[in-house]
Amino acid sequence: MTASPIAIPAFNDNYIWAFHQQDQCVVVDPGDAAPVERYLSENGLTLSALLITHHHPDHVGGIAALIRDRDIPVYVPEIGRASCRERV
Repeated sequence: MTASPIAIPAFNDNYIWAFHQQDQCVVVDPGDAAPVERYLSENGLTLSALLITHHHPDHVGGIAALIRDRDIPVYVPEIGRASCRERV
């Protein structure tokens, strides 16, 4: 696993965070799927999980697109689970 998170620029003022080991990548708070897909493609990585810290749109907006064709876990705190389900 990378020792430090990799910042994937998103929107005008935000980041999506990625950790990877070999060709597997875990993404934190994917507010937008496009920058994540680009990062994965450019680096030859496979998305293996999503970690969501809370349910704000700039943290969950990309979930639906990222899991559409993938069978990966999405880790969400219990308190935000219902709000995230509404957005997927």
